[in-house]
Amino acid sequence: MLIDTHCHIDQYPSPEEIVRECEKRLLRVVAVTNLPSHFAIANDRLRGHKLLSAALGMHPLFASKGIRELAAFKRMSPYTNYIGEIGLDFSRQGMASKNIQERVFEEVLSAVQDRPRFITLHSRGAEAAVLEGLRRHGIKAAVFHWFVGSAKDLENVFSDGHFVSINPAMLSSANGQRVIAQSPRERILIESDGPFTKIEGQVCKPISVALVYQTLATRWGVSFEIVADCIKSNYERIISKCGVP
Repeated sequence: MLIDTHCHIDQYPSPEEIVRECEKRLLRVVAVTNLPSHFAIANDRLRGHKLLSAALGMHPLFASKGIRELAAFKRMSPYTNYIGEIGLDFSRQGMASKNIQERVFEEVLSAVQDRPRFITLHSRGAEAAVLEGLRRHGIKAAVFHWFVGSAKDLENVFSDGHFVSINPAMLSSANGQRVIAQSPRERILIESDGPFTKIEGQVCKPISVALVYQTLATRWGVSFEIVADCIKSNYERIISKCGVP
């Protein structure tokens, strides 16, 4: 079984088709969302699909909308083991909403600090701030998706017990190659981040994670199966703390 820890299934033109493909190929997928209102729909539609789990999200670039959905986030958070996409974005795209993002992120972390969850994080340009937020709230073993921070930030992520997730787009970027090279095998997970990633002009789907598995196998000099076992073990280390069977 291959695992995609960060995919926006609800953002594809035909989410139902993606779900069918995941089930056919036995893909385990964490279906992240951008807002609580999106999660409510995704969670309802994925109910009964054992290999796919909707994650309650509050994307930082949706913070201006999300601040109106904070009450909904707090109401829903006790009932899910999967949180994401949440975080901060201090890139040029996100700086205009920096203050709102910080307020929303603080409220979100307060809502999910009560027990372990599978948490997938957005941290572009705000790696240190996201890490500090996790520390303040005692949150362990979260996953930094598509990490682009400095080598020092990455070192701090691992020293605090967190993970990174690698997607197909990272395989062809210098920063992505650096993150892979500097990441211990026991701290790596794999994601598609579809449909926001592409391979040779084609939108990634959950099955696209197979390319990451194969690339890691080649890089590590091991079989595809050994990589699959490693990623499964890493994922289960987080999930076991959440009470997920």
